[in-house]
This record gives sequence, structure tokens and C-alpha cells, in this order.
Amino acid sequence: MKIQKTLLGLITAGALGLGAAEAEASVRVYGEATSTGPGINLQVFADITSPAVVSFSFKLFYPAAQLQVVSAQCNSAVWYFHDGSRTVPYPAPDASASGQVLFIGGRMDGRDPLAGVTGNHVLLGTVQFNRSGQSTPDFNMTIGGTGQFASFVTVNGMVLEAAPGQVSIQSVEADAADKDLDGLNDQWEEKFFGSTKNVFYSDDPDGDGVNNIGEAAMGTDPTDAKSLLRLAIIGDKEKYVLEWSSVEGRVYSIEAAKTLNRFEVIKEGIASTPPLNRYEVDAADVASNAFFRIRVDPIGAR
Repeated sequence: MKIQKTLLGLITAGALGLGAAEAEASVRVYGEATSTGPGINLQVFADITSPAVVSFSFKLFYPAAQLQVVSAQCNSAVWYFHDGSRTVPYPAPDASASGQVLFIGGRMDGRDPLAGVTGNHVLLGTVQFNRSGQSTPDFNMTIGGTGQFASFVTVNGMVLEAAPGQVSIQSVEADAADKDLDGLNDQWEEKFFGSTKNVFYSDDPDGDGVNNIGEAAMGTDPTDAKSLLRLAIIGDKEKYVLEWSSVEGRVYSIEAAKTLNRFEVIKEGIASTPPLNRYEVDAADVASNAFFRIRVDPIGAR
């Protein structure tokens, strides 16, 4: 495509002219990983100083025996090609090789060719993984197309990786609150189990049918089978009285349904009143054969 040829021409010109002047820009690339338990979300960012950058490339390495790529995306809100009248798509990150994902992207806008991208904490791309084991995964990154093509090119045609120290590829850091990336807050694990070792989101150590990630969400004790979110319903022709065990730092929602696959929220944002919450529902507002359930969220989660 025309815009891709333009980008290639810019990269080539930068590579040929680099010796004439030293690059002034610098790029620091780093990753941040979080976990939902069964999944891991990894985002790669860059801090970019002036002059602006019009292209990037990096390769992310991950343990293929532990993780499977669900999706990989560039940040199309910032990095895109535009020929002056329309956005021109470029290839998605390449995850075809086991254990690695190659990102190639850029910003070339025919409406403002010298705009480029600068700034701190600029999102380059995202990878979502499913996990197949309990071990904490390790990640590495390198410049993407070493020896094949220019990766980090400025608006004035300089190839930054050709100048020592201008491109810094750093590590992937795990969520500070969940360094073992198992979906559980490390302080929560230490409180109930004394350590983060041998504790996993899907375990159910007290055998009550609720796994660790569920117990953490509800604020219940994962080592006590009697510590549960229980809902009691007392009904008559005029009203239903709902009562459930309550803990601090949580907000509750009540959902109702006539059939089990069609729940709707009838009340949300209910503050906790430990040790018990109580709420009355007018019978006229719900079906006579209604089902009820309680949703619990940490304060500020929704």
C-alpha cells in the first residue's frame, strides 16, 4: 500500500543518514502484567522523548508450556496509518511462533506527516493469555526486527536503536499487589495461609464449594467452611425479605429472575452492614416465582 511504502522510505532514509547527526530522542519500553486468575493480561508501554517516533517494533517472549495467547493487539487509538482520507490497516501482532509475539506498528498520518508520538506511559500493545499451570510465568522482550528493518524511527528519519543507549528494552513487572500473578492479592494469601506459595486461585482448601478467588471477592475465610455468603429469603404476598452475611469493604447488588438464565439488577450499590445485610423487595415488583441472587464487589470495583 502507498502509506506502507512511505513508511519504508522514511525508515530507509533514516538508516542512511544516521551518521550525520546523533539521535536526540530516547525510548524506554516496559511491560506490566496483571492476572484474573485463569487469565493474564500484559500491556507494553513506552516513554518517548522528543523528537517524536513514527514506528516501533518489539518482540515479547513468554513460556509456551504455561500460557496460550488468546489475543494480541496494537494500540490503534495512538498507532495507525492514515493516507489523508482513510485509515489504512496494518498487520496485527504476529503470534504464530510458539512462545513469542512480534509487534510492528507505527503512526503515519497523511493529514499531519510529522506528528509522530511522544509522551510517557504510551501503550504500544496488549496480549491476553490463558494459563495452563500454576507457576508464575516469566517474560522477556527485545527489539523486534533486529538486523531486518529499522524499529524505532523518529519523524526526522533517525533510527534510534542504531545509536547506543537510545532504546532501552526493560522487563515486564507483575502487579505490585499480586506478584505471583495468580489472581489473588498477596497480602490476602499471607493473611490466611502465611505465604503466597502453594496457594492458587482455583483451590478450595475448606471444601465449601467456593474457590479462593471467590472467597477473596466475597471477603470470606477460605479456611473456614462455615464462612460463606448465604442468602435467606422470607416471602409473603406483599414483600420478600432478603438477608445475607455481610463484610466490610464490599458493596452488594440484588438480582432477580423468573428463569435462571435471565437475571436483572433490581437494586445496586447496597453498602455492607456487617455482620448481616437486610433488604425488603415489594412482591409486586418481581415475578411471583422469582429467583434471587446477590452480587458482591469490592468497594470501587464497579
